[in-house]
Amino acid sequence: MFTKTFLSTIAVTTLLATFAAAICPGYNFGITQTGSNTNPDYGVWQVFDDSCNVVYQVIATNPCTVGVFDCSPAPITFTGLHLDGLDYACRSDVNSGSCNGDAIQVCCRNDGN
Repeated sequence: MFTKTFLSTIAVTTLLATFAAAICPGYNFGITQTGSNTNPDYGVWQVFDDSCNVVYQVIATNPCTVGVFDCSPAPITFTGLHLDGLDYACRSDVNSGSCNGDAIQVCCRNDGN
């Protein structure tokens, strides 16, 4: 009985850890502003994969003008991501997490485009 309970506990813990590790469950990427560069006129935005690896970084005064992100009218949010020739739709998600202490602002996924 102890072995069965112990193995069930391990299985549940592993399953929960897998879900907790996902920064944007069901999405390909998450985007966050990680602060400013050494120049205070520029911001730093990072695109993370689901394992919190930085896959792209933008350093700019306005990230909406560099061709990587699509942005909404004010209040500005990212609505699209263009990465490696693919287009991703972005939106906020209540299940998004954080990477390196920075909260994910939007989650992005490829909807077949």
